Amino acid sequence: MVFCYISRMKRLIFLFSCLLFWNLNTWSLFEVSGQYGLNKQVYGSQRQNDIEEKSLGASFAVYLFKLTALELNYNESETITNERNAVSIDDTYRLTSQRNRVFVYSYGIGLRQVLSSRKARIRPSLSMGYARQFVRDTTVATFENVNTKAQISSTEPTSKSRYDSVFGTFSLDFKLTNSLAIRGSVHTIFKAFEFNRAGDNIRYMAGFSWYL
Repeated sequence: MVFCYISRMKRLIFLFSCLLFWNLNTWSLFEVSGQYGLNKQVYGSQRQNDIEEKSLGASFAVYLFKLTALELNYNESETITNERNAVSIDDTYRLTSQRNRVFVYSYGIGLRQVLSSRKARIRPSLSMGYARQFVRDTTVATFENVNTKAQISSTEPTSKSRYDSVFGTFSLDFKLTNSLAIRGSVHTIFKAFEFNRAGDNIRYMAGFSWYL
């Protein structure tokens, strides 16, 4: 059984090496990109609550054909929600604030398809594939004694989960030089086969891409 597994791994490594060698002798193109996104929202009758979202993405692509590449990517996002609404618990304590932090990161592999000529000044592309997604969720609540004004904090146990997921990215590159471009992208990730949730987790990011 072990020998069969090793044999399969050798075949996969050999196949990837052949594709990489063929790429180097034909198109000789790799693509590296890095992007960042930031969004902040303030809400509440007295603007006392806020949500801050930070996103980070990086990808490495090997072009197997002139406009088609194998892509490896990493994406992470952090969403922090602060709610400062006073709510009475009993005659002694009241809830004064809650802070929720959701951290999501994923590793993905898929195909990238460029939708224009490689020499075009503006280059749209579409990526799609499989991703392994990890989620950590933590909530901290602060309570106040209505008599003494003393405050105490309570942290709920961190919730951890992971999913087999599907990712999709639409990117738009604005070429600055032959090897450097400004990139803007829209990225989504959702549980595998739950395509109706593709719009639930959309990130907008901007950054750079390099062609080697």
